[in-house]
Amino acid sequence: MKIEAVMQDNLVSIYENDSMSQGLKKLRDNHIKHLPVVDDGGRLTGIITDRDLKRASASDATALEIHELLYLLDKVRMKEIMTSDPLTVTPDTGIGKAAGMMAEGRLGCLPVLQGDRLVGMVTRTDFLKLLAENEVE
Repeated sequence: MKIEAVMQDNLVSIYENDSMSQGLKKLRDNHIKHLPVVDDGGRLTGIITDRDLKRASASDATALEIHELLYLLDKVRMKEIMTSDPLTVTPDTGIGKAAGMMAEGRLGCLPVLQGDRLVGMVTRTDFLKLLAENEVE
């Protein structure tokens, strides 16, 4: 079976010059944990996760006022906190190979590229759904 059979192709992405607050909003509004980061030409330049954004956020112990915190969240850009050059797969990659890449790299997702164009994303959840549908024991 190939990745194209399990990947998600209704993607939500973010531009590398978008702010951290925009990233947080996209993750929250779309109930997702991973955002592909693209340049102005739509080419994949990185990946941002909810964990990346939490790590880059201010500590609960901060002495900043809320307006100061919101100001800072608008100043931090995705390209400053994203993982650059993430591992990727193609639609023709076998699911076993992709699952192995994710397990070995301890990754939650893999962007799917056709040439240099982002066409999908495969996540751990996609693999779990596949297992559940096929009742693998």
